Formats: sequence, structure tokens, C-alpha cells
Amino acid sequence: MGVKLFTFLGTNDYKETEYFFGDESSTKSYKSRFTQEAIVKTLEIPELEVIVFTTEEAYQKNWIPKDEGLKSKLENANVKCKNIMIPQGKTNEEIWQIFNLVYENIEENDEIYVDITHSLRSIPVVFMSVLNHAKITKGCHIKRILYGAYEVKEEDNRSPIFDLILFDKITDWSFGVDQLISTGESEKFCSAAEETLKPLKSQTQGKDELVSLTEKCAKKIKEFYTDLKLAQGKPIQKNGVELKNLLDEIKELNKDERLEIKPFYDILEKIENQVDFFEENNLVENILGCAKLCVKFGMYQQAYTFLLENIINYICLEAGLDWNKLKDRENVAKVIGLKNLAVRKEKNYEKGQESGDKETSDKETELQNLKDKLGFITEDIAKYYDKLGQYRNTLNHAGFRENPLSKKKVLDEINSFISEFEKLFLEKEILEEGEKEHVL
Repeated sequence: MGVKLFTFLGTNDYKETEYFFGDESSTKSYKSRFTQEAIVKTLEIPELEVIVFTTEEAYQKNWIPKDEGLKSKLENANVKCKNIMIPQGKTNEEIWQIFNLVYENIEENDEIYVDITHSLRSIPVVFMSVLNHAKITKGCHIKRILYGAYEVKEEDNRSPIFDLILFDKITDWSFGVDQLISTGESEKFCSAAEETLKPLKSQTQGKDELVSLTEKCAKKIKEFYTDLKLAQGKPIQKNGVELKNLLDEIKELNKDERLEIKPFYDILEKIENQVDFFEENNLVENILGCAKLCVKFGMYQQAYTFLLENIINYICLEAGLDWNKLKDRENVAKVIGLKNLAVRKEKNYEKGQESGDKETSDKETELQNLKDKLGFITEDIAKYYDKLGQYRNTLNHAGFRENPLSKKKVLDEINSFISEFEKLFLEKEILEEGEKEHVL
């Protein structure tokens, strides 16, 4: 791990100017022909190594000339530096050579500063491609992307150095949101958001409502998608609604404000599309939406779990029970199980078989006591719950069961279970009180 400034040197006859940082990150300024020297002198980065990429022509013209070349300037500043020769990048083969030369000089967990002021032709594009690759493969960290804007110098020959790191952060956000909307993994997105918002929050001393709201939203995104991964039905109901509301608030505030971070809000629309089904006091459809999201992300175990528990949610709500109360949920699951027992007993009786099981008798007594409130549980609902539970248990018990269901069956059937749930619980009218008596 090291701290490095990667920079490119061209063949122009650079003129002296007083470079200063346009974002006021350093109050110092420095007169030089080379932005590299000005960066080193003004930022004063400890233990910095400067790596300068040059073509043969740039090497002869601007690197090695005694006293006037960049090599002498950096050595006089007591900065460790080295030159790497590169081709001009006129062909695809030469572009790949440049890619490899840059990549080879990046080590694990390097902190990298980049100066693109004198980059030739496609070099900035190639270099950003290398950095994006190295961030993943070598875990390097891009600290700043600097550009000395000599062409916009002021009347007193002062030229600003701009930090373009924001565009790298947009790339990180884009990668993060792609991972988020494809897999439900929020860590990369939220980390990129935190890194991007930190300096903006500092600049505004925490008083910018839009920046503060976006930071709050990023934290809520992490909570929501963590709930999804862990199949946490209670908190996801709350966090899903709150996330949707936060996204709506940001959309209302973002009226030509904070243009420097507007691209991030375009990205947030992708997330909004994933949580737009959430509504206050709509538990069953909210959890069903979570199950569908889990299928999209390949979280099949979570999808089966959400579906199974959502049957309990539905029955609790219809019966006036407390879906948050463990005892009520256990009673509902028990009655569904008893309904299946009653159906099996009836079929056995028709076959001339009797169980005579005391446990069954005791359960039937308990069933009778719960009948008034849960009489609308049909045979179809009970069978659906039982079958869904078998699929869920195949996953939850890691396949350590007698005659576990095949992996293909578990993966292929989830969408059918979702469709069946919608038919049983969302498309049918609630049975009238007078119709309930003969169901159990």
C-alpha cells in the first residue's frame, strides 16, 4: 500500500502560471510550468510517490531537461518520482499497452491521486478504465482527480486546479446501484453514497436540507435491503414505507438545486421503482411485493419465508387478530395445521381407517375453540400453506430432510406459488359471515 500521484506529461511548451485550488481545499498557490509541481507543493501529501507517464518525445522535451524539466523540479521538492515510458496510443494494441503499464504500477490498497492536465488523446478514458478495474481487483482508493485549467486562467495569470473526483463517485454510485437493483446488495451503493455526501455535508455544515435528506435516504436503503436479505417482515414493512416517502421528498426538493449531485438523483429513480408498491397499512400486499423482489434477486429462501408468513398476516387481519403478536400467529398456524388434519382424517375415514390419536382429539378440541374467528380458512388455503411450508422447509433445513424436494422444483415453483397467493388472498372476495359456518 502506498500513496501515489499518477500523471501524464505531454510535449507542449508549457507556460508558467500561478496554480491554485478552485475548491479552496488548499489556501496555498504555486507558480510553475507544471501542474504536477504545483500539486506537490500546495497539497503537501506525506510519503507521496509521483509516477509520470511519458512518450519518448515528451520524455526528451519536458522530463529530462536539466533545471527546466519536471524530473528536476520534483527532485528539488524532495519528492520520490519515477518515469514510465508509454506508446502514443494510436492503435488498440498501444492502448492495451498503456492500460497494462498503468495497472502494473498500482499495488494492493494504494491511495491514488490522478492528474489528467496533460493527458494525450484518449489517455484520460483509458486511465479511468484502469482505475475502475483496479478498484475491484486491487482494492485501490481514488482520492482526487485533478485538472489544471490553464486555458481559463484569470487576468493576473492565476489558473485554477479543479478536482473532478465527483465523476468517479458517480461511476461508483452507478456500479453500486447496478448491484443493488440486480442482486439486492446495498453495501457498495451505500458506501459510495457516504463517501460522496461527506464533503458536501462538510461544505454546507450540515445545513443543506437536500444533502441531509439524501444521507438519511442512503441509510434507509441499507436498512431496507438488509431486511430483505434477512427476511425481516416486521421492520421491512416500516422501512419500505419510509424509504418510499424519503425518495418522494427528495424528488420534490430536487428542483434545479445542487446540480453537482443531480446525476445521483437520476440513479435513485431506479430504486424508487423497486419500492413503489409500498403503502401505509397495506401489510399483505407489501410483504407480497417483498417476496417478488426476493425472486428477482435470486433470494428464494427469503421469498418462500415471506410468502408463508404472509398467509398468517392475511388471516390475522381478517380475523381481527394482532399480526404482531406471537401467540396469535401461532394459533393461526395451529388452526391451519388442524384443518389439514381434519381433511386427512376425513379421507382416512372414507377409506375405513381411524386414527384414534389422543393428540388429534386434543387438537380438535382446541380447533373448536378457535372456530368462530378462523372459520373462513378454506381447504384450499390449508393445502396451500402446507405445500408452501414443505418447499420453505427444504431450504430452511439445508436439504437435511427425508425425501427433500429437488433444487429445480424449488426454483421453478416459486412464481406459481406467488400467482396462487394472489388468487387465494387478493382476487377473491372475503366470505360473508353467513358463508363461513360450513367451511370448517
